Amino acid sequence: MNSQFDDELAILRERYRRNLLNYRSEIEQHWSSLQQDRRSVHLEQLAMLAHRLAGSGRAYGFEKLSQLARSLEHTIDHQEKPASDDLLTQLTEPVNQLLARLRLDESDQDSAAGPHTSTSDLTSPDYNPDEVRILVVDDDTDFCLKLCHFLRNHGYTVFSLNDIAGFEDAVARISPQAVIVDMDFYGQRKAGAQTVLSWHERSGKPVPVIFVSAFDSMDLRLAAVRAGGNFFLSKPLDQHRLLFILGSELDLQPADAFRVLLVDDDADLLILYESILTRSGYAVHTASSATEAINLLEQESVDLVLIDVYMPEFNGIELGQLIRQHERFAHISLLFMSASADTDVRLACARLTSDEFINKPIEPWRLNMVIKARSTRKHNHLTRTYINYDQHWQQYDQLTALPSLKTFRKALQLRLETLNPSEHFAVLKIDIRHFHTVNNLYGYFTGNQVLQRLAWELSQSLTLDDLLCRESGDEFLVMTAVTTDPSTIDTLAKTLAVETSKPMQFDDQRTVLLSADIGVVVAPKDTNNADELLQYLDTALFAARRSTETSICYFDTSMRQREVLTFDLAQEVRRGLKDGQFIAVYQPIFSVADGKLTGFEALARWQHPVRGLVPPLEFIPVLEEHGLITQLTKSMLELALAQLATWRAKHPDLYVSVNLSARDIQEPDFIRVLEHLLHHYQVPSNRVLLEITETVLLADWHNASKSINDLKALGVKLALDDFGTGYSSLSYLSKIQASTLKVDRSFINSWSESSDDNLLSTMVQLGHGTGMKVVAEGVETIEQLNYLKEIGCDNYQGYLLSKPMSSDDISATEWFKTGRVV
Repeated sequence: MNSQFDDELAILRERYRRNLLNYRSEIEQHWSSLQQDRRSVHLEQLAMLAHRLAGSGRAYGFEKLSQLARSLEHTIDHQEKPASDDLLTQLTEPVNQLLARLRLDESDQDSAAGPHTSTSDLTSPDYNPDEVRILVVDDDTDFCLKLCHFLRNHGYTVFSLNDIAGFEDAVARISPQAVIVDMDFYGQRKAGAQTVLSWHERSGKPVPVIFVSAFDSMDLRLAAVRAGGNFFLSKPLDQHRLLFILGSELDLQPADAFRVLLVDDDADLLILYESILTRSGYAVHTASSATEAINLLEQESVDLVLIDVYMPEFNGIELGQLIRQHERFAHISLLFMSASADTDVRLACARLTSDEFINKPIEPWRLNMVIKARSTRKHNHLTRTYINYDQHWQQYDQLTALPSLKTFRKALQLRLETLNPSEHFAVLKIDIRHFHTVNNLYGYFTGNQVLQRLAWELSQSLTLDDLLCRESGDEFLVMTAVTTDPSTIDTLAKTLAVETSKPMQFDDQRTVLLSADIGVVVAPKDTNNADELLQYLDTALFAARRSTETSICYFDTSMRQREVLTFDLAQEVRRGLKDGQFIAVYQPIFSVADGKLTGFEALARWQHPVRGLVPPLEFIPVLEEHGLITQLTKSMLELALAQLATWRAKHPDLYVSVNLSARDIQEPDFIRVLEHLLHHYQVPSNRVLLEITETVLLADWHNASKSINDLKALGVKLALDDFGTGYSSLSYLSKIQASTLKVDRSFINSWSESSDDNLLSTMVQLGHGTGMKVVAEGVETIEQLNYLKEIGCDNYQGYLLSKPMSSDDISATEWFKTGRVV
C-alpha cells in the first residue's frame, strides 16, 4: 500500500504473524476436543476462531489464510446436523488446510509485508500550517511508536525519525513546533545532544527541545542544557508530565481530536484499526465487548462508535440499540461493521444509523475514508477552523471525503491570483468510461466501493501540493502543484491514467477493470480565469471522449471553435427534426444464392435546405450528444413502416430493417410507439428487423435484456449489427437470440486485401451455428460475392448492386420490378 503507514503496519503485521501460533494452538485444541466428545461448544469456538482469522487475515494481508478460514466458517455455518460423523468428515479437510496454512505463515516472515527497515516517518496526512507538529527522534523502535501513538491520541501531529543523522533535514522539512530527542543513539553517548547543539549553532532557530534518556546523571543533564534543551525527562516517560510541558509550559495545545470508540472482540483487528486511526490524528478508545463499551462511554466523551455486529455476550446491533435508548449517548454517531452480507443485518443497522454498514475486513485506506467522511467535531481535523456540521459537508464529498467542487473552485481561484509569471500549473478532469456498467452489473453498493477505492489510489499518486476532488458521479478533478517544467504535467496525467486502469479485486473474487478519459487545461497559458478554465476543461474532456480509445486530451483554442460549430449544428438539427427535413433512403438486401430481393435497410439522411443532403457522420454524433437520437429513430420507424406497407402490395415477403441506438433501448415508451406504428400501417411484426450493435447491448445489459424480451413478445426480429467490431462475447449470442447476424464491411475488405478466408468463414459458421441468417455488408466486387457463395453466406448488401436510394428511384429499377437481380 502506498501510504505513510507502511513502516508501522509492517511491525503490526509481524506481531500478528507471531500471534498465529496462538490461533493454531486454540484450533488444534478445539478440533481434538470436538472429535472426542462432540460438544457443540467446541464447534462454536472453531467457528469463532475461523471468523476472526477470515477478517484479521485479510486486513493484515494474509489473503490465503483468510480464504481458508472463510471456507471453514462457511462449512460450519451450513451444517445440518450438529457434531455428527458426517460433519466431522466435512470439516476434516478445511481444518487441516487451515492448520497447514497457519504453520506456513508462522514460519514465513515474507508472508507478512516484508522486513521492517525503518520507523522514520516524515510525512503526514492532511498537512496544514495550523497543526501542532512534534518531531520525535529516538532509535528505540517500541518507545518511538508508543510515544507517537500517545501524542497523536491527544491531537498532536507527530513525525518520527530513528536516525539522528537525519535530524537537521527533518527539522527543515517539517518545521516542528517542538522536538523530542533521545540523548544516546546506537551506543554513542550524548549523540543526540551533540547533534542538537551543532544544529542550534548553525541555524539559531528557537524550536523547543525536550531531551529524554534511559539514564539520569548530572553529566547528561548538563549536556542537555549546553545543547539548548528546554526540558529533560527520564525513561520510562511520565506521559502526563510531557503533556503538561507541551500544553502549559510551551503553550502548544492542539485542537480536540475527533474521538472514536472501536468495539470488536477480535484483538488483532482492534490493534490494527487503533493504530491506523491514531496515526491519522483521531483520539481512539477500544473495547472488546459490549459491556466494556458501555463502561467506556460512561467515562469518556465520544463522537463516533464503530461497532462489530457479531460479538459474544450481546451483539453489536443490541449495543447500538442500548446507545440509542440512553439519554446521555443517543446523540453519538454509530457505524456498524460486519463480514456478513445478510440483508436483515443491513436493515437493522440502517434503522439505527440511517447509513450503510462497512463490510469487513476493512482495508486501512477505507477505514480512514469512512471515518474522515463522518467526522463532525467542532474543531475540524482537516482544516483546523471552526465550522459546523452543514459547513463540513459543503466542503467535503460524503462518499469519498475528498474536497467538494466548491472548495476546489476557491483553491483554484486563489492559485490563479497568486501565481508568479514564470510559473504554471494544470487542472485535469478524469471521467471513467462506461462506469454505469459497473452499477448495472454489480449494484450501487459495489459502485460506491469502486469510487472510494479509486479516490484513494488517485490520491496516492499526488503530492501534498496537488489537490484532488470528486466533482460528481464518476468524475474527478486534479489541480497540480505549481511547476516550471511542463513535462511533469504530462507525466502525472499518464500516471493517473495507469492508476485508473489497475484491476480492483473485491471480497467475492470479482475483478473490476476501469479506464478513463482525461481532459487537461494548463494555466495561465490557456486562461487565468477560474470559470473559463473549468469550461475549457469540459471541452478538452469531451474531445477525449470522442476517441474510440481512452485518451488524454489537452485543450487548444480550436476546440472551442469546433464546440461553437457543434452547438450551432445542434440547433439546426432540432429545427430539421421539427420541420421534417430528415428523410429515409434504402439499401436493398439480396440473397447470395439466387439474387432474390429480400429486404431493405432504412438509412437516415438530412435534406438540409441550404447544404443539401448531409451524410450521417456529420449529424448522428450531434443527435447522440444532445439526446435527440430517439426522435430520429421514431421518425425513421414511421417512414420505413409506411414505405414497407406500400411495397408489400407488390412484394409481400419483403422486410425492412432500422438501426437502434443505446438511448432507444432505454426509452420507456419505445415499445409502445413501435406497437402503435405496426398497428397503424398494418405491417406484420415479423417483417420488421431492428439492428443493434453488440457494444450497445453489453453497455447496459440489464435494461437491454428487458427491452429485447419485450420486442420478442411483440414478434419483432433482431439483428446484431457490425458483429466482430465490439465485445463479440459468445456467451451473449445465446442470450440475445437474434435472427440475423450482420458482418461488418471491414471483414469483407480484409478478405479482399489478404485472401485469408479463416475469419470470414468462421463468422458465417458461427451465425449458422446459433440459428441466425448472415448478412454481409459492404459488398463491392463480384469476387467478394462469389466468395460469399462459397462459404454459404445468406444475404448481402453493398455498392456492387446499389447504393442507398430514395423510394422513388427504387421503384424505377429493374431488380425491384422483377424482385431479383438477373
